Amino acid sequence: MKKFKNIKLCVFDAYGTLFDINSVTKQYCEELGDIAEPFSTLWRSKQLEYSWLRSLMNRYEDFWCVTEESLDYTLDYFNIKSEL
Repeated sequence: MKKFKNIKLCVFDAYGTLFDINSVTKQYCEELGDIAEPFSTLWRSKQLEYSWLRSLMNRYEDFWCVTEESLDYTLDYFNIKSEL
C-alpha cells in the first residue's frame, strides 16, 4: 500500500453518507403514522437550513444544538406536544 507522506488530516462528511439520517424517525414510525416520512424530511431540511444560516451569519452553534432546534420546529409544525 502506498503511503501518503504529505497528508496530515483527512475529513469527510459521514452524516447522510455513512449514517442513516432517518434512523431515529424509523424507530417511531408506528407512533408517527402517515407523517413519519414528511416528519423526517422536514427535520433534516431544517437542520441543514439552520446550519447554513448560522454559518452565513457567522453565529456558530454546534451540531447538537442545531439538531435540537430543528426537531423543536418540526414537532411544532406537526403539532406534536407529547414526547414520542
